Amino acid sequence: MQSRRPRADSERNRSEILNQAEKHFSNHGVNASLETVARSAGVGSATLYRHFPTRDDLLAELLQDRNTRLDGERTRIKTLADSGAALKLWLAALESYFAAFDGLPEPLRNALLEEQNPLATTCYGFIEYTDEFLAAAQRDGKASPSVRGRDLFLAALAFSWVRGAALADDSSLHHLHGLIAEGYTANGGG
Repeated sequence: MQSRRPRADSERNRSEILNQAEKHFSNHGVNASLETVARSAGVGSATLYRHFPTRDDLLAELLQDRNTRLDGERTRIKTLADSGAALKLWLAALESYFAAFDGLPEPLRNALLEEQNPLATTCYGFIEYTDEFLAAAQRDGKASPSVRGRDLFLAALAFSWVRGAALADDSSLHHLHGLIAEGYTANGGG
C-alpha cells in the first residue's frame, strides 16, 4: 500500500510554522508564545500542534539543520592531529550550538531526564561524541583521566547559558573556560 503524500497546504503550513518559530525563538527565546508563532504562520494553534505536538518537537525540528552543520564540524575536528585541541574545538562548537536560541540550555538539560523527549537523542549523541574526543585527549595525556564526557557536555550547556546571563561581563566566559580547564583548587589539590 502506498502512503499518501501530504497535501500541499499541509506542507506549506508546516514550513511556515518552522519559519515563524525560527524568527520568534531567535527574537524571544525558546519560550516564545506558540500561539503567536501559529498566528504569525497564518494557522491556528490546533494546526501547529498537529504538526508539532510539543514545544520540544518543534524545537527538535528547528535544530535539525544545526545538527547537520555540527556533525560536519565534528567530522572536520576529528581530522586534527592534536587531540587536546580537537577536544577544545569540539566543546566550543557545542557551546555555540547551544547558544542558537536564548533559553535553549534548559530544554536540552531537561531532555536528559525524559526518556521520550525528541531532544534526548540529540543530547545523548553529543555526549557520545564528547566521550570520543575526551578519550583521545586522555589517551594522549591532554586531559585528566577523571574527567567525564557528560560533565564536559554539561559545562558547554552552562557556558552557553552564561553568554546571555545578566551578571556576565566581557571576560566571564574566558575566566570560566580557564576555571574548567585548570580547576579551582590550588595545585590541583582536593
